[in-house]
Amino acid sequence: MKKALLLLFMISLVVLAMAMTEELPEMVFVSGGNIIYVGGTHITEDSTICAVNLQIPFIEGLTRPGFESYINSLIKSEVEQYSKEIQKMAADAYEASKEDEWPFRTFDVYVVYTAYLSNGILSIDMIFSEFTGGAHPNAARRTYNIDISGNHLVSLKSLFPSEDFENKLNELLFSKIKEREDLWPAEFKGVQPDQGFYLNAGRLYIYFQPYEIGPWASGMPEFSFLLTDLM
Repeated sequence: MKKALLLLFMISLVVLAMAMTEELPEMVFVSGGNIIYVGGTHITEDSTICAVNLQIPFIEGLTRPGFESYINSLIKSEVEQYSKEIQKMAADAYEASKEDEWPFRTFDVYVVYTAYLSNGILSIDMIFSEFTGGAHPNAARRTYNIDISGNHLVSLKSLFPSEDFENKLNELLFSKIKEREDLWPAEFKGVQPDQGFYLNAGRLYIYFQPYEIGPWASGMPEFSFLLTDLM
């Protein structure tokens, strides 16, 4: 069963990355009379050492051009730094394989994105994935949540500072985690200051990284709640 789950997650991760990088997402949102556009640039490099396929999102239409420039530069620099690190690892591994005479497997680095706008929060939701020659790819999820009226990034705890809200959310999360046989309820210690989340269609989505509350085969577990049920 565990092997089947692992294979399914590996296949779904590869299919997701390939499908999302085929077409660059473009989204238009309207909020408070403002039109916000999310587009991106696509960088690809076909190499026998490290194949690169990057989607780098950018935002247009925020009311403060200075903040818009800042967030676009932040996302771009973090994607480029991530890619640079994986490519450096690939080059080092390639040279080592020639010296030690062991088979080299081409590295891959993928970055994909999508976006949501709900309750005044623009979420740029991204997956960073790399294959570095191991048994399976590695992946992490990162979301930039932006208060479009205040023009600043928000964390889960800054957006919902009430202790009652956090306690209720933790109870509901723990209950849902326990319902899944493939997860590790004992590893859940409550929502963290850097907890991954986004808003979409009036719902709060909480997600976890691989291995955070379950094995690799469980992927990046995600749970959603109606905001009205949490308030």
